[in-house]
Amino acid sequence: MADVMKVYANFHTHTTHSDGVYTPEELVAMAVNEGYRALSITDHDTYTGNAVAEAACRAAGIAFMPGIEFSTRSKAMHHWFHMTAFHFDPEYPEMKEYLARLSARETHQTKTLFRRGLEIGYLHDITWDEVLEYNAGITWLCNEHVFRTMKHKGMVTDLDYPEFFDTLFGKHRAEVPPLCDYMEVEELIPLVHRAGGIICVAHPSTQLHLIDDLAAIGLDGIEVWHSLLDANQRREALDAARRNDLFVSGGSDHEGLCGGAYLRYEHPEETEFWFPPLTLGTTAFFAEELLNNKKRSDRCAIFEALLANADIWKRVK
Repeated sequence: MADVMKVYANFHTHTTHSDGVYTPEELVAMAVNEGYRALSITDHDTYTGNAVAEAACRAAGIAFMPGIEFSTRSKAMHHWFHMTAFHFDPEYPEMKEYLARLSARETHQTKTLFRRGLEIGYLHDITWDEVLEYNAGITWLCNEHVFRTMKHKGMVTDLDYPEFFDTLFGKHRAEVPPLCDYMEVEELIPLVHRAGGIICVAHPSTQLHLIDDLAAIGLDGIEVWHSLLDANQRREALDAARRNDLFVSGGSDHEGLCGGAYLRYEHPEETEFWFPPLTLGTTAFFAEELLNNKKRSDRCAIFEALLANADIWKRVK
């Protein structure tokens, strides 16, 4: 059972192409250092970091699966979701157009709050053109990109981030009307399928009661190993995967070494972001299924064995 439960892959990560703190190359180095043998980049609502990450994984000798994390909702289910999607073609016309809209939405909100920061005097000696120049090649611009530019100019250190975020962004994003709405999950799942991909619900700690409904409209997988799910929820998520024949995923997200939050605290081991190495991620069996986009014939036995072993669902921390 120990071999079956050993963490092998990290299929939920963020880079500087969305709200992560490491470049794709840096993140790959972190993943290799921690001991992962496979990685996926799932930046928020943008795909632009995948090509560089794939090349870095190839050079490092670990497997790579391109991905993304979509924000979505369902009015019918009265819930918001995050969905990780893999294996789809970002150049598929409908998908390419939607990704462009998502980048415009985020960047508009960020630019609006950046200008407000200048008006109130919190921001100074920095221009939006400098933000664009420092983050060249990135289309989805958020508060992280403003902060990285300020750090590059020597205006702040990592320890200044919490105050920066709370003052300018955070709850203030809701004050800026978005340029477009997020796609409903009932539309998003078919779009990912038309683009040749699969889609999983991320960290479903508050949506476990909806997994059967999501599966009925085409959901392909579910995150089981994520810091937001406690032991009972992880077991419930795995049982939902068994019941609906779903792929099983998991990853560090913004926690653990790959999450990058350690940089922003003098004592990161005392924060909610601290996790021992290789305690967040996806096991080898389920990682292989996702990497190959194919379910194995013996998966039922694996599900039953895991669900029957109570000890493995104890929280690491």
